[in-house]
Amino acid sequence: MSTLTERERQIVTAVAQGGTNAEIGAALHLSEATVKTHITRIFAKLDAANRVQLTIFAYEAGLVAP
Repeated sequence: MSTLTERERQIVTAVAQGGTNAEIGAALHLSEATVKTHITRIFAKLDAANRVQLTIFAYEAGLVAP
């Protein structure tokens, strides 16, 4: 998890909570395009293929709780 920046951790948490790119952008004061860029980079860093895998990561890393 140390490979993720604080902003990336915020975005992974928001994805795990079901946020759309638009909702995440509004909550974090980012454009939707910036959120998409962050998510693409997070996919690469975590070797994840989709948002479901990011959600699993977030739970396993303790970023969100059931």
